[in-house]
Amino acid sequence: MARRRTQPSFSAEIEELVQTLNHIADNSEEMAKKAIYEGAKILADQIKSNIESLPTDEEWGTSENLKKGPSAAEKQEIKEAFGLAEMFDSNGFINTKLGFDGYNSDGKALQMIARSINSGTSFMKKNNFFTKGVRQGKERATEKMKEILEQEIENLQR
Repeated sequence: MARRRTQPSFSAEIEELVQTLNHIADNSEEMAKKAIYEGAKILADQIKSNIESLPTDEEWGTSENLKKGPSAAEKQEIKEAFGLAEMFDSNGFINTKLGFDGYNSDGKALQMIARSINSGTSFMKKNNFFTKGVRQGKERATEKMKEILEQEIENLQR
């Protein structure tokens, strides 16, 4: 009499795990984009908040008497020009960029104005609103991204 081979009892559990892993692989780009967007949104909100709190100074600055910050108009222009770029794939990594787009009424690049406010110039004090905003929001953004990914994986297991 021939013996019938039986599979181990844990094969159903393994099959379920394999299916979950396949679902994760099939949906990984979508899941990554969702997590990255939510993390970038936290950073963007922090940077916008820092733009709001920038001091303004309508006076001309000199090397002896530095301006405290941008003019009210420059502050408003960089606030309106700030945003999140579309997601893109860079050698298998999903990315987005936070930044400034466009020109002010004088034809100056708003990215350059924002950079000069952030880093300071020979006539204006450093107001590092952007790099400080990234530092302030980095931990919350990372936690949010982790939370989104865990939630997405949990949803796939249902």
